Amino acid sequence: MQRLEIKSSVRYRNIIYASLVFFSSFVIASYFGNSSIGYFGFLLILVSIFFVIADNKFSLEAIIIPNQLESNSLIFVINGSETDFWLIRKNIVINGWIFLYAIQQGSNKKIKMWLHKSNFKQQNDIKVLARYILFSQND
Repeated sequence: MQRLEIKSSVRYRNIIYASLVFFSSFVIASYFGNSSIGYFGFLLILVSIFFVIADNKFSLEAIIIPNQLESNSLIFVINGSETDFWLIRKNIVINGWIFLYAIQQGSNKKIKMWLHKSNFKQQNDIKVLARYILFSQND
């Protein structure tokens, strides 16, 4: 099995997203003034910030690829514990990016995420993951 370590960088993404949305709320407030649509837009922005911060309950730390291609399920290390039987339902492989939509068999947990080569601790790990996805897709 090959272990692909992922950097945990979710915190700064949430801070940047929350600050950008908070800044856009000031733009909406200054444009619409005291109208009801300004209050509605501000409320939607607050709800968006809440759901982004509350939605990130898990942190993907590593992806473990099996040795043989006959096993088409991956093992994810989420919050320090290994969870297995993850199947990749949809994927997009573009130059330095990989989009994964994985479902865990039995529990129907879902993970959707974009991975960039800078997300991995070793730069070549994204190539290993892309190779595994593309070769296991032919089955």
